Formats: sequence, C-alpha cells, structure tokens
Amino acid sequence: MSEGTQRESLFRVANYPAWFGADTFLLCGSAVHWIVISLMAYELSGSVTMAGWFSTARGIMSVFTQVVGGTFVDRHDHRLLLLAQSGICGALWATMGVLYATGNLTFLRFMVLCLSSSAVFGLLDGTSNAALITVVGPRRYAQAESLNQGRDAAVRMAGSPLGATLYGIWNAAPFFASAICDAVAFVCAFSLRLPERPETRQAKAGIASFAHDLVEGWRWVFASRTIVSAVAIMGLFEFGAFAMRQAVNLQLVSTGTDALLISLVNVVSGVATLVGSLVSSRLCDHIPAGRGIIVILMWVTVGYVPLVISGAYGYVIANAVLTSLPMPLFGALVNGFVFSKTPVERQGRTRAAVMTTIMLFGSASGAVAGELLPRIGFQGFVIAMMVLVVVSVVLAALNPRIRTIPASPHWSEVEL
Repeated sequence: MSEGTQRESLFRVANYPAWFGADTFLLCGSAVHWIVISLMAYELSGSVTMAGWFSTARGIMSVFTQVVGGTFVDRHDHRLLLLAQSGICGALWATMGVLYATGNLTFLRFMVLCLSSSAVFGLLDGTSNAALITVVGPRRYAQAESLNQGRDAAVRMAGSPLGATLYGIWNAAPFFASAICDAVAFVCAFSLRLPERPETRQAKAGIASFAHDLVEGWRWVFASRTIVSAVAIMGLFEFGAFAMRQAVNLQLVSTGTDALLISLVNVVSGVATLVGSLVSSRLCDHIPAGRGIIVILMWVTVGYVPLVISGAYGYVIANAVLTSLPMPLFGALVNGFVFSKTPVERQGRTRAAVMTTIMLFGSASGAVAGELLPRIGFQGFVIAMMVLVVVSVVLAALNPRIRTIPASPHWSEVEL
C-alpha cells in the first residue's frame, strides 16, 4: 500500500462507511438508554437496593457472556452477527417501549428484557471490532482505532444528556430512540459486504467443538508474551483510571459541588478525548508505538499532579483535560498493534480475553477507592494511583517486547 493510499480518507475504503454506520448507531442505541436504565429500575421496583442489585446482575451477565462470546464471534459470519445484534437489541428496546406505553411493563419484565440485552451485548459485542480488521486491513487499523475513540467520546457526550432529556419528556422515549438507532445499524450492516472466511464455511456444532475453540483461543492469547505484557500494563493503568474517577466523584460530592458541575467534568473529558482523537489520527502512523506508549504513561502521571496540589474543582478540570487528551493515541498504539497482528479467525477470542481481563482489574477499583479514601485522604489516594502508573511505565520501559514496537507501517516486520 502506497503512502498516498495510507493518507486517503478511511471513508473512501470500500465497506468502511457501512461498517462505521453500523458500529456508530449500535453505540448510539446503547448511549441513549444507558443513563436511564437505573432510573427506570428504581421507578418500577421502588427500591434503591433492588436497582443496585439489578445493575450488578447486568454487569455479571455481560462479563459471563463475553467470555464465550469471542469464540462465538470467531465461528460465525460477522455480517450476519451484526444483523442479529442490531435486530435483536432493536426488538428488545421497542418491546420495552411498547410495554411501558401500554402500562404493562413490570419490574420482572423489565429485568428480563434488560438481562437479555446484556447477554446479546456480551455475546456479540466483539463482532464489529472483529470485522474492522477485514474492512480496513492491518496497516490502517491504528488510524481507524483513533477515529473510533473520538467517535465514542462524542457519542457518549451527546447520548447521556439526550437520553435524560427524552426520559424527562416521556419515560418510554429513550427506549424507542434506541430501537430506531438499532434499526439504522441493521440497515448499514445489511449493506456491508465482507469476504467469506474459510472457518465459517462449514458449520461446527457441539459443545466439545466450541469448548476446544474457546480453550485454544485463550491459550493462544496468553501464550503471547507481548499480549500478556500489554494486558498487564493496560490493566494497571485502567485500574488507576477507574479508581481515580470514583475518587474524584466522591471528592466533589463530599465538598458540596453542584451535580451539574460534576457532570461537566465528564463533558470536558469527552471534549479533550475528541481533540486527542484528531491529533492521534495524524500521529499514530508516524511514531514508534513502544516509545509512544511510555511517553503517554509518563504524561498521564504528570496529569495527576494538579490533584496532588488540590482537589478543588479547577484542578479536577485540569486533570480531566491532561489525562484525556492522550487516550486516543494510547488506544491506537496498544489496541492497534495487538489487534492488527491478531489473525482474523482469532479476533473475537483475543478481544474477549483482553477486555475481560482488563475489566477484572477495573471491577475492584470502586471498592478500593471507597476503602482507601477515608484512610489516606484524597491526596494520598492520588499519589497511590500515580505510583501504579509509574509501575506501568517501568514495566513498559523494561520490557523489550513493548519498548521496541515500531511505528505502524513496520508492524508487519515484528512478531506479536
């Protein structure tokens, strides 16, 4: 592929607009109803405890199905799975809207529909990303990842306030909006044309066959010392990032900060991520990935310094900007290298293994924040999280498999 082709807009790549439309509207469908799910659970159950356990159940369902979902994605045609994901989710949200509009939505029915959506999400969520490598090819994957992260930030920024506004107008409106988004995603996926993969030509049935593919995929992932190193670094980093978000929210609430100002922190973070995405799309093909990862982790460490000085609102905003700006480039370099080097037939299982492991790191962050904050204070907690990031910097700098990853045009020359 020539340099001129490399710089050509991704939207000129065959099938990319259809893929981007399907992936974007699936994300929009989730973003619109995400913020109102807990509100609806409380409204229907009348119990904060029930609403809390309901949220936990949804998370457990997503993680459990994601473990096997990667194998399912690798064994089936990606276009058909995208059609199934958008079609089933759209039908579930439309059903929920109709039941609410007719006064027939009980908490039990709501729970069944939401858990079904979480199961579909966990089982098929890796489909779109698995298809992306086929659409853009390994050499442009980092650029596509940069664009995705900016797009994700923009959708999440718009989705939450839109969902809340629709919910205020009519409680069923966010669910009908999600159904419409999923319907548009279905249309985009229908127009997607992907090459047939040899492993999907012959149907493979039986629990033993599925279990073999599942174990083989996870074994392949953890046999790669590069992937294991990347997961360890990302896991430590994500743990610190999740814990810091929890700590910042608790700090702002404890100091009586207005709820609107607290929500604006996420907006500022999203805007910074969007700006970072624009920069990342220009840099990701030109800088050595290993050195870039190390520099970004050092940048994030410096980004925590404002919170060491003070937990006041202005310092929180400074931290949000500094730590969010490099995130698209970090994702493009780490995810871009790992998944562009992963064979198409293992994309689903690799993503499931990587993301599930990182989610396990992050799942304990809230509890850690709640336990440590009263004991060591906000500034002490920030310093502790800075130490975690420094450890990830050291791990990356001392590991030649990470440190020596070249720029993306040369990824084909090194092993995963």
